[in-house]
Formats: sequence, structure tokens, C-alpha cells
Amino acid sequence: MWDWISKLDELRRQNQLAVLVTVIKSTGSTPRKHGAKMIVLPDGTFFGTVGGGVPEYYALEDARKCFDEMQGASSKVPLQQRGEFPACGGTMEFYMELINDTPCLYLFGAGHIGQSLCQVLDGTPFRIHLIDERDEWINGAAIPESVIRHHSHWSDFIQNAAWCDKRTFVTILTYNGSVDQQVLEEVLPHPARFVGMIGSKSKWAGVRNNLDGKGLDLSKVHCPVGHDNGGKSPREIAISIASQLLATYNGRE
Repeated sequence: MWDWISKLDELRRQNQLAVLVTVIKSTGSTPRKHGAKMIVLPDGTFFGTVGGGVPEYYALEDARKCFDEMQGASSKVPLQQRGEFPACGGTMEFYMELINDTPCLYLFGAGHIGQSLCQVLDGTPFRIHLIDERDEWINGAAIPESVIRHHSHWSDFIQNAAWCDKRTFVTILTYNGSVDQQVLEEVLPHPARFVGMIGSKSKWAGVRNNLDGKGLDLSKVHCPVGHDNGGKSPREIAISIASQLLATYNGRE
């Protein structure tokens, strides 16, 4: 038996989205029996097998649907002759479970608003990755223990991060408007469900003008980020951003 538990642990540490396919029932002549497992990645890469041939083909197709819909599923595959496929004649049932599907928030900037946002979102579904190269801010005592801190330059993090258009959320709250623009320019080529940047409408107009013509999809950027609640303090702004992030995650906007 292959070591699927170690593989899942490796994918968890890499924050890699995957589908775990398990044979939950088999009747008649089938290539694999109850308990056989296969792990599928969004790009179609897979580890292990549920039997090759027909069952593997349909397991990969069903896993793709799980990625599209971001939810698990079950399916029943009768292994009679199907077109070009030779078949065993039995029946297999699969259970497909999404792994590492927790929404990830890549939060650039550990300043007052960034730390407040970490506090407000603590206890929500978001797995927060806080990125800042400044010692005194990334090590702030007010940052919840659940937050994953990255004491690094934003470019290094962006280059090595796992990106997924279904579960990756980005907020850009750095200490400087020009840095915000640089982070945004490097983030936009990557798939993400939400990209938000702090700033005024005039700031966004300037950033949009600077980035125009670079082939970036600026239409998906939320700037100013957050729901307008009239607040000006770091905590109030953090609450407005958290509200928009949760509304997007829950399909309310």
C-alpha cells in the first residue's frame, strides 16, 4: 500500500489544494477494492490509483468537477463497456474529498490595519498568511497565534506561494502607496478569487493609469478595499475589509 498519509501531509505543508478519491464500495469484477485511494491535483497530476483505465478516467473527471465547484462529491461508475474503453463488468463507488480547501488570505503589510484585520478574522474560515519584511511589525505581539507570519520580501513570497482562483484572497495594506502598486503588479498575473488594495479613489486612478497597458486585469481589483462603513480608525477599516472578504467567500458578492 502506498503511503498516502505522508503525501497528504506533504500537500498540507505546501498548502496545495487536492482531491482525495477513495473507493467506498466495489461489486463484481473491479481492478481495486474498498479503501483504494488516489490523490488528484488541480492540474491533473495524480498519485496512487483506483485501478487505471475506466475507473481512473472517471475519477479524474469527477475530481475536476470538485475543483470547479469547490465541494466534495460521490459517484458510481459501472464498468461495462463504454465506447473505446475495455471494462471489467463490476461497479465502483467513489467518495471525493477536497483537501486543503480552506480559503487563504495573503495579507501584505503588518501595520496597524493589517494587525487589526488579523484579529478581526481570527476564528473565521480564513487561513491568514501575513507578509512583511519589517522586524518590528511582523513580530507584533498583537498578531494572533493562528496567523502564519512570513518575514520576507513580498516578491519572494509571491513567487513561492500557492495560488488558486477558487480559494486565494489577497489584501494589500503596506506602508507605502508605491509599494502597494508594486505588490499589486506582481500579484495580478496569478490566479486569485479576490484582490483588494487599500487607498482612495484618487489613489486607485493613479495606480490604474500607471499599470495601464501592462496586460494586467485591473477590473478584478477592489480599491478602495472594504465595505464603506464610514470608519477611519484601523479597527473600523479592518472590520470593513473583513466584511467584504467574508461576503465574497460566502458567495454574497
